[in-house]
Amino acid sequence: MNVSNSESYLASAGGLPLLDKDLLSACIHCGLCLPACPTYLASGLESESPRGRIYLLNMLRQGQIQSSDESMKHIDSCLGCMGCQTACPSGVKYEKILNQARPILAAKRSGAGRNLLRVFFSRVLPDYMLLKMLGALARLAQWLKLTTLRPSIPFAPALSKRLAQWQIFLPYVPPRRDLPASSSKTDVQLFAGCVMDILYNAANHAAIRLLNRQGRAVGVPLQTCCGALAAHSGEIDIARTLAKQNIEMFEGTTGAIAVTSAGCGAMLKEYGELFEHDEVWRNRAAAFSARVLDATEVLAGGEFKEGSPCLDEKIAYHAACHLVHVQKVREAPVKLLNMIEGAQLVPLEEQEHCCGSAGIYNLVNPETSLSILERKMKYIEETGVECIATANPGCLLQLEAGAKIRGLKLRVVHPLVLLDEAFEQKKIN
Repeated sequence: MNVSNSESYLASAGGLPLLDKDLLSACIHCGLCLPACPTYLASGLESESPRGRIYLLNMLRQGQIQSSDESMKHIDSCLGCMGCQTACPSGVKYEKILNQARPILAAKRSGAGRNLLRVFFSRVLPDYMLLKMLGALARLAQWLKLTTLRPSIPFAPALSKRLAQWQIFLPYVPPRRDLPASSSKTDVQLFAGCVMDILYNAANHAAIRLLNRQGRAVGVPLQTCCGALAAHSGEIDIARTLAKQNIEMFEGTTGAIAVTSAGCGAMLKEYGELFEHDEVWRNRAAAFSARVLDATEVLAGGEFKEGSPCLDEKIAYHAACHLVHVQKVREAPVKLLNMIEGAQLVPLEEQEHCCGSAGIYNLVNPETSLSILERKMKYIEETGVECIATANPGCLLQLEAGAKIRGLKLRVVHPLVLLDEAFEQKKIN
């Protein structure tokens, strides 16, 4: 990887990122980001705010603290929702700052814990056959009511408590249907995702049917995990390996790459930045990223040939962070939901605030995640709706958990599934 002397991206020793002084100094500490930061709202602590974290990273850069210091836990507790970046009037590139900090945080993790995560990112998520098997086992456990049992491990109450917290986040795992085989002549390529296609396979099928209703032929090329979870955990080498595989797999295809998972889409659109200092892969990665669109963007830009869909339902929309703050996609999902005749789209307070999922954040920081979720669920309950739509698997399972905790009769669904249902309802009527 070639880096010029003017670029403070990779340290010569250890390959860890250097913290860019110019990026950090762009923050004027005005505090306008505070109302947009879920961890600050949950804790009230300055150190849990974007400007507090930037201050700590400045201290780290200047050698006033070490990466092993207790204070660095406040960097690790960041959701990475990028709500602060949207709110910032000074244009602070918080995402770039956080991306430089993540490998530093990863390097200080315990050996066993880090190795377990690396195996999960590099061996489990890319193995679709293994994921299908795990999904089938989860369905069997749910059918046998095993998931309703409270986990209890003798002499390990802390672990029992953590397992019980994780249990809350396990959604209903529906039977999975294989996606159609890829065709050589297609207008759009579908990126199905790994977790997305196991837990929310219906959204991928809905995307294909909806694209077909616009007269578009859809291909589903061979693909692997997008690498988002690895990148967010600072395991950049794994993220780059997965990215290279996806780039190579899609290079023989044409047309837009439609993505049903907001988190995957954000990562795929950033492949160009992931390889911006790599002369061999930079142009190939940028060409790949230029083709990536959220599936709602693709559909909102086309026309349906069957008229207006119909569905009598009150709906609220939660804007997934990686869709609205990272990809800057706001209008497309709302436009599609507003197309449904008979449906009422109800405004949601703090619609663009994080729900607390953030990849595996709810597993690593369940207490903070649940605190943030409580605020989100309060606003959802106030709408009085029985259906909440959101376009990211993490948000879907997080909001399902929130409904379970509150005992709400609330359907949590991908916007494309709702739109597809509306077309099917119209056909029946």
